[in-house]
Amino acid sequence: MTLRFNYLPYRRKFKNPLATAHGSWEFREGIVVRLEDQDGQIGFGEIAPVPWFGSETFDEAHGWCREQGAELTHTKCPVNLPCCDFALTSALHQLRGVGVQKTFAVAALLRPLDRIQDYQSRGYGSFKAKVGVNGFTAEVERLEGWLAELHPGQRLRLDANGGFSETDFSEWLEYLEGKSIEFLEQPLAPGLENRMLEMAEPFSTPIALDESIAGKPSLSKWTSWPGPLVVKPSLLGSLNGDPLPRSMVGSSVFETSFGYEAALQFMARHQNSDTALGFGTLGYFEQDGWSIHEEGAELQAGRVTVDQLQALWEERS
Repeated sequence: MTLRFNYLPYRRKFKNPLATAHGSWEFREGIVVRLEDQDGQIGFGEIAPVPWFGSETFDEAHGWCREQGAELTHTKCPVNLPCCDFALTSALHQLRGVGVQKTFAVAALLRPLDRIQDYQSRGYGSFKAKVGVNGFTAEVERLEGWLAELHPGQRLRLDANGGFSETDFSEWLEYLEGKSIEFLEQPLAPGLENRMLEMAEPFSTPIALDESIAGKPSLSKWTSWPGPLVVKPSLLGSLNGDPLPRSMVGSSVFETSFGYEAALQFMARHQNSDTALGFGTLGYFEQDGWSIHEEGAELQAGRVTVDQLQALWEERS
């Protein structure tokens, strides 16, 4: 099968640089891909690399796109290009009309000066915050304010992005014990998973893997992990029917609406639990025209159509 192949690089500016344990993230770069078959059916995907998660770089992805030319006669990518592979797989699903409609709750991603009450008034019941960036004392002070705002039954999930030392992790485990914490994501760096289990065993806070899930091999390796597995579809590549764990929680990597819808479709097909998605990323960019999904406490896979994405493609091309 020969498909017409087009691609469109983008560079988006965050409203405020996103502080993580990997450093400050000021711009998000990626590539939208478009496939069209001989009958005029079209499908979109997005290459949204995050190299510190083990994906290819933007330059490597861009180089692969340039090599393809105007016609694509294959639908597989090298194993070292998982984001390219996911983009192609997503575009093929859309081109073939393989769409799913499903509604998900969304966890609000909190900025340091945000108030949980503002999100609660908009219907949010799950919340996420980054830790390991500004020091234990300052972050605990901020968390105390957020925890006091939670309604009964609501919990806060924390993400350390693998940035804790063992001393940090121990200090946080002591502090979090008995508090309304849904789970703590990736306290230690990838490769230290067994040490995380050992240190967390006396405590009740669930430990989730995030950076440790950098693609299909690591997802398969940690299927039996006792806590949640935070899965970023855009970084996985093509799963080819591989079984997925029930503890999987979907997360966005700040895609445009092309990749955002593709990731939602992936979760609609594969997430078994009703845990809120980590897709609260829509309000983090300048108004640059790349997002047509509506920010909110719920998201519906399938609400944004191929025709809407085609109109966005034409507008941005």
